[in-house]
Amino acid sequence: MKHAPVLLLLLTLSACAGPGAPAPSGGLAYRVPPDPSLVYVTESTIRVDIEAAGMGSLQMDGGSQATLAMRFAPGQGGVQVTATVQKLSAHMSQPMGGGLSASEADIQGDLVFVLDRKGKATVVSTPQLRGSVAQLYHPLEVVHGFFPRLPGGAVDRGATWTDTIQYQVDIPEGSTASTTVARYTLQGDTVVNGMRLVKITYQGNTSGRGTGNAGGMDIVQLFAGEVSGVFLFDPGRGVVVMHEASSRGSGTVDVQGAGIPPMPMQTSGRQVIRLQGS
Repeated sequence: MKHAPVLLLLLTLSACAGPGAPAPSGGLAYRVPPDPSLVYVTESTIRVDIEAAGMGSLQMDGGSQATLAMRFAPGQGGVQVTATVQKLSAHMSQPMGGGLSASEADIQGDLVFVLDRKGKATVVSTPQLRGSVAQLYHPLEVVHGFFPRLPGGAVDRGATWTDTIQYQVDIPEGSTASTTVARYTLQGDTVVNGMRLVKITYQGNTSGRGTGNAGGMDIVQLFAGEVSGVFLFDPGRGVVVMHEASSRGSGTVDVQGAGIPPMPMQTSGRQVIRLQGS
């Protein structure tokens, strides 16, 4: 997996992605909004620095911008979400060659999953991916990045809750497993463009392991770090309006059989998600 640091950092950002007075209509929980068709825009940046033996510091920079249409409907055990990537521009530089890039043309079909009241997702179906898009903008980023975990009911200002987000991604280049434990805090209410929203912050720890093969040699990447962020939730519609997340950590890249020690790695990233028109 030549670009293991790319996918692992993206998963770290998505996993952290995710009330004031008690919220109406069942409190802080996901449900079908009155307007079941919404559009989200996202932007992310990432940076990976690797201290390669005999080669000095290798730097990889990348990012993505995307527009997603989402349709919400009642589903078995919660809310069924159908997500369509309308626009996508993703890229990642490479220190040893040409960079990677992907667009919406590399994603064919819809992503369908079901959310329970707290935001735990069950994938129903995934789109077909081609080229480098699986490494730069995997559908599981949407499943675990757009919908932070909620308490599932009414809670008071200052309330906290802890949740664990754990999942694995398998792509042709290799596999990546990620675990994030985040502690959420209800800060209170705020008003944006005349809408009463609930502000929630979080902090947590994340860890991951990526494996793959390049040039006949197995590669193992280990990562651990911290995540933090803030999001605004609309209790009237039962949807997230804005989410900002950041991640920073360190780890190693081990090219097994190459006769060199594991290479130290530093990572950082930022992601912003906004509901269009809010």
